[in-house]
Amino acid sequence: MRHMIPLAFLLLTASPPDRLTAQQRGVDVQVYHFRIDLPDTGTAIDGLATVLFRTAPGYDDTLRLDLVGMQVRRVYDVNSMLQLPFRHDGTVLRVATQSMVRRARQGVVVEYGGSPRDGLIIRTNARGRRAAFGDNWPNRARFWLPTIDHPSDKARVLWSIRVPEGWRGIATMPECRPLPVRTCNESAPTPTYTMVLGATEMTVSRHRPAHMVRDPVTGRTRIPVEVWAYSEDSAFADSVPFARATAIVEAGAGIIGPFPFAKLSHVQSSTRYGGMENSTAIFYAENGYVRRTMREGVVRHETAHQWFGDAVTPADWHHVWLSEGFASYFDLVIGAALSGDSVLEDGMRANAATVMRSNVVDRPIIDTAVTDPNDMLNANSYQKGAWVLHMLRGLVGDTAFFQGVRDYYRIYRDSSVVTTQFQAVMERASGRRLDWFFYQWLYRAGYPQLDVDWSSQPSGQVRLEVRQSQPWGRFTVPAVPVEFRKAGRVVARRSFPLQALGAQTVEFDVEDLPDTVIVDPDGTLLLTAEVRGP
Repeated sequence: MRHMIPLAFLLLTASPPDRLTAQQRGVDVQVYHFRIDLPDTGTAIDGLATVLFRTAPGYDDTLRLDLVGMQVRRVYDVNSMLQLPFRHDGTVLRVATQSMVRRARQGVVVEYGGSPRDGLIIRTNARGRRAAFGDNWPNRARFWLPTIDHPSDKARVLWSIRVPEGWRGIATMPECRPLPVRTCNESAPTPTYTMVLGATEMTVSRHRPAHMVRDPVTGRTRIPVEVWAYSEDSAFADSVPFARATAIVEAGAGIIGPFPFAKLSHVQSSTRYGGMENSTAIFYAENGYVRRTMREGVVRHETAHQWFGDAVTPADWHHVWLSEGFASYFDLVIGAALSGDSVLEDGMRANAATVMRSNVVDRPIIDTAVTDPNDMLNANSYQKGAWVLHMLRGLVGDTAFFQGVRDYYRIYRDSSVVTTQFQAVMERASGRRLDWFFYQWLYRAGYPQLDVDWSSQPSGQVRLEVRQSQPWGRFTVPAVPVEFRKAGRVVARRSFPLQALGAQTVEFDVEDLPDTVIVDPDGTLLLTAEVRGP
């Protein structure tokens, strides 16, 4: 026997401005409403998808939806309920919409079913029980949901799912008022890669709600926080990785801006990734719970994605650092707010080591030669992306940096963006031209590798002969810190501008000649320096 969990019902509200997608010009999906019937046995699902959309100049009267490997039974107009002609080649569903009734609410309903080859994972979980979990990143929603499966076209999502007896179901969903009049406020628009459901036998614990300054967009001041886990792993989850789940949300809201969604649930799941930032319902790999190896860092990272990746989404895969680099950095910034600056310092030191030994060190962060989004999940998008933000913060100062980040989130919340939009906001916040910085660190490979020879001058000066030895071209850094020590004691700290030259000479006046020179002693820059003295 199965029972229906009405996770959301359709309620139309005002639509956001048109966005032209990378996949189909002239179409902007506004709302998806998915009704999914999960099986008692096997892997075949029944689906009913309502797709509400707007059109703009360039639309050719054919709606194209990504849907791979499923069987489409019929498609009809949401207004007239009349069937529409369609063609499905096993990859793309093409719906002829010339005969649709033209109203403000325009859409199609797709009846379909089959066994998903990917995207929705139905299998036995790590505790030996059947489970079903969506796992859409980067473009795997198309294997079980008819969508425009590209992050440039965000939409609101509503769910109703039918699950086997004894299961509990969760999905990315809006906040609903209680019965008997069950209505829902639509969720904020999100990319298709965060639109998922999960269902199995689970235990749910409710943590203290997160409190924040009133959200000017939604009016919310309180965010419910839940932890969903298999019964054997629930106590571990609550006491170890999610012990500060509420505090993480509150810290992020204080640093970045109001939490963008109505709730946050942390869910043990069958995702192939360590964590997947599904909007309002983050999925984590189950084996980290079973082995008791999961820790708070992944929770901070995935929670940071709710702001960066989910609310503010890269419009193109080549700009995925706007998601992963931001989550990697604000994981550490939030950790530092909760546990002290050593979290950020140690984390950035580890990030630097990862970048320098990675197999993509000779590739830029924004690497247009890469065509598979999975290949962009690398040290450039994550660790080097975090370093770009850290060095930008050092360049413009804390006040301008955090004001810029807050402005960026406020302006582009619920939108899809590319890097130039972030750059423009940071230039306004800092009052500085930053094109050289973004070009150097995002569109070029590598980092500075310095060979430094120093010597003392009879006049009381210290001379540094600095050579850039890296194979990726020359770098510019406005201020490279240098520390001078004598007998283990710091006698002076100075800085010099690294010029885009093969070699340069810099001199410093110091009161006490040193016996040791250290370049970038606090590790504030992504560089290496081999220093040789007299």
